Amino acid sequence: MNFYKKFYQKHPYLNVLIIYSIASLIGIAIEYIINRDFIGSGFYTASFLTLLELLRVRRERNKLKSKEKFQYDVDGEKD
Repeated sequence: MNFYKKFYQKHPYLNVLIIYSIASLIGIAIEYIINRDFIGSGFYTASFLTLLELLRVRRERNKLKSKEKFQYDVDGEKD
């Protein structure tokens, strides 16, 4: 689990793409096994959800960067 945390911290965007790709492949495989059909419109839903998750990760990283910058500025000041 420690490896996963390090990987997520270093490569959050790649992590999102890997997770959604694997989840999509599993979903496609299950749909094909059960119904012997492939629903192409599901690709648009998966793409939209991936885009939303990437935007969430971007916002989270920007928030952390601004917080670190703020702490650095406060620590660097002299009284």
